[in-house]
Amino acid sequence: MRTRQMILTALFIAIVTVSTYIRIHVPLGTGGLIHIGTLTMFTIALRFGPRYGAISGGVGMALFDIFSEWAIWAPGTFVIRLIAGFVVGYIALSKKGQGENRVRNLLACLAGGVIIVAGYFIYEGFFLGTGLAAVASIPGNVAQLIIGLLAIFILPSIPRLEDLQS
Repeated sequence: MRTRQMILTALFIAIVTVSTYIRIHVPLGTGGLIHIGTLTMFTIALRFGPRYGAISGGVGMALFDIFSEWAIWAPGTFVIRLIAGFVVGYIALSKKGQGENRVRNLLACLAGGVIIVAGYFIYEGFFLGTGLAAVASIPGNVAQLIIGLLAIFILPSIPRLEDLQS
């Protein structure tokens, strides 16, 4: 990994971690956590691609979990957000460039949202042993998806990777 890529990766991880702290706290067992970390992860994945989306989302949000009362979610968050960030960035790549096609961007965010909603349902239901009580987390995760969709509107104001390399 080149120095510039390492710096951008660390920067994006830090931005996702910090943006996840900008949240509405919802009590445990009543729908989860609503924050703008998903918006940040989607924006990074759309503009900078699957690698940055995956690493910044997976590591950044897992770090948030580790340093908060949500630590038990960190392993699930790491895997779920890693996959979601990769998928969003991968789908958003078009012939025009990374994140340059609005339809692909919408499909990318929707696919990422499905991964997040299903991933947390599976993680909570099976790995944390809450069973069908994991259904309670679905509204909060859908809210995350809705907030994340704002990335499509923010994206035009974010410079391309090529613009950052000059």
